[in-house]
Amino acid sequence: MKKKFLCCALLGAAAMAQSAVAQDFDDRWYITAGVGYNFQDEDRGTSDAAFGTLGFGKMISPNWSLDFEANYQNPKFESNDDLWFSQYGASVDARYHFFQDGRKWWPYIRMGLGLQKVEEEYDNFPNPDSPGQREDSFLAANLGVGLQADYDRFAVRGEIGTRVAFDDSSVVSPDSDHFGDLLASVTFLFKLGDRVAPVVPTPAPTVTCADLDDDRDGVNNCDDKCPATVAGEAVGADGCPLPPPMEPAPEPIPYRG
Repeated sequence: MKKKFLCCALLGAAAMAQSAVAQDFDDRWYITAGVGYNFQDEDRGTSDAAFGTLGFGKMISPNWSLDFEANYQNPKFESNDDLWFSQYGASVDARYHFFQDGRKWWPYIRMGLGLQKVEEEYDNFPNPDSPGQREDSFLAANLGVGLQADYDRFAVRGEIGTRVAFDDSSVVSPDSDHFGDLLASVTFLFKLGDRVAPVVPTPAPTVTCADLDDDRDGVNNCDDKCPATVAGEAVGADGCPLPPPMEPAPEPIPYRG
């Protein structure tokens, strides 16, 4: 049932991604704090329990974020509340964000790997050392979907997912080599520092014929009808050479009779 629910959530996130558009790249570091509920794998024999998380992370590309997160939960054995059971650990998780143009919230998917540790007490009667205790560490894989809402300085994530713990030495369930827990959580992100505005390149000025004078005659190319004139040559408003000045008529020779 848990796996079917998670698959439906993943399909829903994929459908929303069809209209996804990347937005500006906010690469500020942030710290995270979250609370949630851990629906325990039934084979483990423990009751569902609340859990808490602390971590930090940042966007490493326009769509990908990377988080380091520590978690802790302390479920109870359903058969005996007096026996101690706790699990805690840390993970590195990558999230792909489906940003949507003009919106302050968007869906994402989560994928990660981590290390979990379990402390498990068990009934060891008639051994005088009863109860016995097992402490073990093992790898765990995370997979989930969620929604994130952004408010510049802080953000909120709502997420559901599964954590598969590769624990093959359980005393309560010796035939199991892994356990799959369903997790539902709300996480708050607190961003550090001010966001740096992206640098917008200044466009090159547009040059037209009115700004050019190839023959350097003082008339721009748009108005120059005689572009082959020589610099320094007298030209008119159309850029064409002016006619040479007329020589003055010779003075008449006085008549001497």
